[in-house]
Formats: sequence, C-alpha cells, structure tokens
Amino acid sequence: MFLQIFILSIALVAIALLGLGVNIFFRKKAFPETSVGHNKALRNQKIYCIKTEQVIIDKKYNQKYKTPDCTGC
Repeated sequence: MFLQIFILSIALVAIALLGLGVNIFFRKKAFPETSVGHNKALRNQKIYCIKTEQVIIDKKYNQKYKTPDCTGC
C-alpha cells in the first residue's frame, strides 16, 4: 500500500515538473529581467540598485551640507 502511494506521488510530481518544463520551453514571452539595474519597469518607478541609490544619497547630502568649515554641522 505504501509503495503504491509513493509511486503515485512520484509520478504526479514528475508530471507536474514536465508540465512546467514544457511551459517554460515553449513560452513566447521573454522572461523579465531580474537584475534591478537592467529592469526598465523598476527604473520607471525610481527603484535602483543599492550602489546607484548610495550615489544619489551622497550627492543630495553633499549639496545640502556644502560648507568649507563645520559651522553647518
């Protein structure tokens, strides 16, 4: 009894994986770019990679507190 259920469950998992593989292989749409820096939709929403975000923050900070001495600190 256990062996029959085990074989049936393995067969169902194999069919599901085969179906997913066929779906991915014959998909007409390209996969979306997962990298934040290359994804156009994320850039349109002003979401950047962490390095770009840090550069933007540093530029804003330097413009705001641009004094030759520490009187503005």
